[in-house]
Amino acid sequence: MLNDDGLIWRSRFTNTVFLNVKLWPNDTEVSLHMTPLTDEPNQQHIAFEKYKYVLSKILQNSIFVEHDEQEHKAFNALNNDVIDFFSRPVDQVVGVCLLAKVNSIAGEHLQVNALEIESWQGENLRFVITPDSPEYALMNECGIKNAWWFEKSPRFSNFTKQTLTWDDLGFKIDDNNDRFKIIKGGL
Repeated sequence: MLNDDGLIWRSRFTNTVFLNVKLWPNDTEVSLHMTPLTDEPNQQHIAFEKYKYVLSKILQNSIFVEHDEQEHKAFNALNNDVIDFFSRPVDQVVGVCLLAKVNSIAGEHLQVNALEIESWQGENLRFVITPDSPEYALMNECGIKNAWWFEKSPRFSNFTKQTLTWDDLGFKIDDNNDRFKIIKGGL
């Protein structure tokens, strides 16, 4: 269910999708429907900055593939992030993995209740993904152990062996974390 009270942030990224033995250029728009779960503005700010980093630095110019080690190795030779998904990387699958990932990253501070996703290759159909969506059950039953979408770390591949931290990626926030505040309005 979309939240009536909270925040909605829209963003977009371009990527390449590998489907049917062909590379497809794609432009994807995502909206995060968020609810703050803490009154601590510093934690809200860090959560939001991590969400922005994921879309602008990790997903931007990445290659989306199905969970297949051969495909991952072939594309990993390129200088792009290669992100594998439990099924064909269509919008619904990408959306449900993204929803799980952002909530794993910082959902205890700024929970994403719903994620809307649409893409050029998906014919600009807008899908609304929530934890109650049928795609969530498919993701949970896919059988991939230690899946990246359930990890707090910035790992975005099930074939990555190394443990990544936000510091490893160069994600830094200075001590003046007062740029993002949620204020309760009133009469």
